[in-house]
Amino acid sequence: MTLKQIVLNRRGMIVAVVVVASSMLGGVINALILGLPIKTALAMASGFGWYSLSGILLTESFGPVIGSAAFFNDLARELIAIMLIPGLVRRSRSTALGLCGATSMDFTLPVLQRTGGLEMVPAAIVHGFILSLLVPILMAFFSA
Repeated sequence: MTLKQIVLNRRGMIVAVVVVASSMLGGVINALILGLPIKTALAMASGFGWYSLSGILLTESFGPVIGSAAFFNDLARELIAIMLIPGLVRRSRSTALGLCGATSMDFTLPVLQRTGGLEMVPAAIVHGFILSLLVPILMAFFSA
C-alpha cells in the first residue's frame, strides 16, 4: 500500500463525513428533547470522543455543567467503542470505525487493528485525523 493510498483512504473519509453529519443531527435532536440551545448541543456533539479537549473548552464557554456533560459524553463514547468494536467489526467495519470517533487514530486503534486486521488501520488513521482536525474548529464555531 502506497502512502497516497493510506492518506487518501476513501473509507476513512466517507465514515468521517457520515460521523460529522450524524453527530450534528443527533445534537439538534437532543437539543429539542432536552430543551438546550441548539448551539450548545451542537458544541457538545462536536467532541467526537475527544474528552480531554471538549470538557475544557465547553466549561470555559458554557460553564461547568455543560463542560462536565461533554466530558462524560465523550468518555462514554470511547469506553463504549472499546467494548463494542469486537462485535461490530464482524458486522460492519465502517460502523465500528465510526463509533470510535476521533480516538480511532490513537486510543482505540489497537482494538480496531486486533479485531479488524491491518487493512483497517489506514481508514482508522484518516478518520481519526479528520475528526481531530474538526473538533476544535467546530467547538470554537458553536461556542462563539
